[in-house]
Amino acid sequence: MKRIKQEIIRYVKALFAFADSIESNVTAAREKTEKLRQSILAKAFSGQLVETEAEIAKREGRDYEKAEVLRERIKAEKGKKDKKK
Repeated sequence: MKRIKQEIIRYVKALFAFADSIESNVTAAREKTEKLRQSILAKAFSGQLVETEAEIAKREGRDYEKAEVLRERIKAEKGKKDKKK
């Protein structure tokens, strides 16, 4: 009977060690996942995950007007309209 109890205790300790190992792996995986998530968000917000409009326009063989140029053109056109009134 004592031998069976010792075997059960050894087995339970092994299971707890295994559970601790799994918990450690899960914690490490969560940390890696969060780092990956942050990396993906950083790339998404900096435009590194998709083609830019300029790249698409170049590939399609069409002109691309930068935002600064477009803004100035709109201001100029608006200024012309305001002067006509």
